Amino acid sequence: MTDLSRARDLLRTVTLYRRKGDAAARRGDHQEAERAWNTGLAVSEEVFDVLLITPELEPTRAQSLDIDVAVEAAELLGVRGGLLRRLGRAPDALKSYRKGALVERSHELLQTYNRANAIKYTLIDGDKTLAQLHDELTEFQEWLNRRVSTDERAADESWLWADLGDMRLLLGDDQGAESAYQNFVEKARSDSPISTLAVLREIVTALYENGDPDSARIAGSLASVEPIITARLRK
Repeated sequence: MTDLSRARDLLRTVTLYRRKGDAAARRGDHQEAERAWNTGLAVSEEVFDVLLITPELEPTRAQSLDIDVAVEAAELLGVRGGLLRRLGRAPDALKSYRKGALVERSHELLQTYNRANAIKYTLIDGDKTLAQLHDELTEFQEWLNRRVSTDERAADESWLWADLGDMRLLLGDDQGAESAYQNFVEKARSDSPISTLAVLREIVTALYENGDPDSARIAGSLASVEPIITARLRK
């Protein structure tokens, strides 16, 4: 077995423990959930060793990764970020998403999980205001626009449309957000709009709690696009 194959096998194990933890949490068994998430986190450390990287991935190292390794590294950093958030380690989770976003940008990866989450959780955690994220939001939106308009495979990815809708909404383009979310709900799994809507509501709540000057604007934008997202839920 090659190192890359071993890394992929271990990543599947990490994902399995994350799902076990999520299932336990839904049952109300929080001790079992925490055990599963911590086990997944421990296995993730093995994946870093196999890929010959560390969670503190430096920019020069991220940019020099072989493309196949970069794909697995981005996946690993995203899954790790999710586990850390579930374990209440929000600052560490945000760092992991940001490292994953660096890999995604450096290698022009189709996957955008880390880039999107780095922005969303920066707002949720109050690390920056919406205005301070304007340039990053604009850059990501423009990249997503190019992907869905020039790459047929990308245009079929529901989550790219969700990310594009989120970026447009946060930038104040309600009409553009509505169009993107319409594409998203047409292509998404049945439970995906629920997750998207929950995070958007969490962002709005956090913006108010953090005193962000744009909180009311984003709340209004969410109210305007919410019927499009919930339309899928009523079917």
